[in-house]
This record gives sequence, C-alpha cells and structure tokens, in this order.
Amino acid sequence: MFSVVLGAAVAFFVTVTLGSSFIHFLQTRKFGQYVREEGPETHLIKAGTPTMGGVLMLMGLVSGLLVVARPNPATFAVLLIVAATAGVGFYDDWQKVSKRHSEGLSARYKFLLLSLVVVLADVMALRYVGVTQNVIVPGFSNNLVLGPGVVGVGLFSVLMLFVIVGTTNAVNLTDGLDGLAAGAGGIALLTYTAIAFLERQYDLAIICGAMVGAIIGFLWYNSHPAEIFMGDTGSLAIGGVLSAAAVLTKTEMLLPVIGGLFVIVALSVMIQVVVFKLTRRRVFKMAPIHHHFEMLGWAENKVVVRFWIVQSAFSALGFLMYYFFLYSSV
Repeated sequence: MFSVVLGAAVAFFVTVTLGSSFIHFLQTRKFGQYVREEGPETHLIKAGTPTMGGVLMLMGLVSGLLVVARPNPATFAVLLIVAATAGVGFYDDWQKVSKRHSEGLSARYKFLLLSLVVVLADVMALRYVGVTQNVIVPGFSNNLVLGPGVVGVGLFSVLMLFVIVGTTNAVNLTDGLDGLAAGAGGIALLTYTAIAFLERQYDLAIICGAMVGAIIGFLWYNSHPAEIFMGDTGSLAIGGVLSAAAVLTKTEMLLPVIGGLFVIVALSVMIQVVVFKLTRRRVFKMAPIHHHFEMLGWAENKVVVRFWIVQSAFSALGFLMYYFFLYSSV
C-alpha cells in the first residue's frame, strides 16, 4: 500500500511541477487544439489551447513507476500496451496539429492500428504474463472457458479487441469538456487500484495508482477553463491502462460497469448516428451526450461535476459486484 501511495504522490508531483513548462513548450510551437465548427459555440474560445497533454500525464506515470515499480513481465506488459495505445493517440494528435485541422486519423486507420495493439496485448498476456483464456462472469460459479488451442486464442483475441478498442474509443469520445475524461478516468482507475490490490497484483495496483496521481496532477491544468487538453494521447493512454487492468484482473465483464460513464457516452454517439441515418432525426441535440446537456443550457462545470458523480456511482457499483460476486468467492 505504501508503494501505491508513494507512486501516486510522485506522479502527481512531477505532473504538476512540469505542467507550466510543458504548456509553455506547446504554446511556443503552436501545438494548439482545433475546434470543430459544428460543435457548441461556447467551445470556439478554446481554439488554440495547447493539446497533446497526455504526454505530460505519461511523464508523471513513468516518474512514479521509476521510484516504486518492480521490473517484471506484468509491469512491462502493461506499460507496453499503454505505450502502444498512447502512441496511436500521439500520431492522431500530430496529424491534427500538422494539418491544422480538427480531424486526425480516419476511423478505419485508427481501428487498424489499435487492432495491432490487440495482437501485441494477446502475445504479452498469454505468453509472458500467464493470463488464462477463461472469462469470469459475476454471479456464476463456473467460468466461461474460451476453448483450447487456436480456437481459444481466437476467441480471446476477439474479447481483447472489444476491451481495448472499445475502452480507448469510449474514453476518447468522453474527452469533450474540461476535466471530464480525466476525472472519470481517474475514478475508474482508483477502483481498479483497489481491485488489483485485493487480487494481490501489487505491480498492477502501483501502475493504476500512479496513473491516478498523474491524472490528478493533470487536472490541475485541465480543470475549467483548461490550460491544456489531453488529446488522443491522453485519452487512449487512460483507456489502455483501464483495459489492461481489466484483462489482468479477469474483470472484463465488469469493465462496462466500472467505466459506466464511458459506455453511456459511446452509446449516445451510436444511437445518434443510427437513428439519424434511419429517420433523419436526432435523439440528442448534439452527441456525445455531454454536449446535449450543454445545449440544454447547463454550464460546462455543472455537466462535468454531475457526470463525475454518475461515474462514481458506476465505479462503486462495479466494485461492490466484484467484492460480492468474485472476491468473496475466492
């Protein structure tokens, strides 16, 4: 527990300490955010705000781990997955900055790159970390076994595809208001810090805790009005840690509950697109759903804080389900 707290404290301190200098670095090189013209009018003032702040979070994370983490396959596997997802996000951010446009990588190309991350995660999880090909379903005493050999690996890969690609994209969609994705991600990762600790996966608990510390340090500058945005680098990094934690603790089925807010945001986009294509009508004034509430007249801070409360409720529910259905049965 001391290592978890120390790692989080170091990550927080480094992120806050380097924040001002990093923001100045981005400003001098004009690495600013390009705001969608079709977005809320109140967001136009945010144009030019430094982006790619996920790099700052990762510096805090690595600093915390250098102090307390132990070199072992599990630690390297998680960091490799996080580096890969963050790398895809960084490439996307760089495309936006270099092209001076709000659109970066195409959805198809981003999906392809994240699918390659899934292949990497498969190899690391099954070959080097010893993750089993079974799925633990809360409330059921028997595990769902995905089968032996190639069949089992294939089904496990499909599961990993849903977990990693789905989580990273859901977090990315949530990153639309100052502090929203960072705060919600920190809440979900705090839950996974506790789960990893109870599972005696202390190295994973240290990584999750350090990421929470880095996120809180980032929120020092990302809270409204934001001085820096995390960009896809940050949102995909948070999604990478969340998905890795879910796979290593065998709580893939609980991840949609623990990260419930991200699921709601992703569903709001899917519903909006499908209904509009079928009926040419919109269910929400604007998607993702946090923009819908902005269009209803809610202040940005009110939307963010209330969504944090919703995420806290989901994370608490997910932890209770884990404790009563999984941990208590061990």
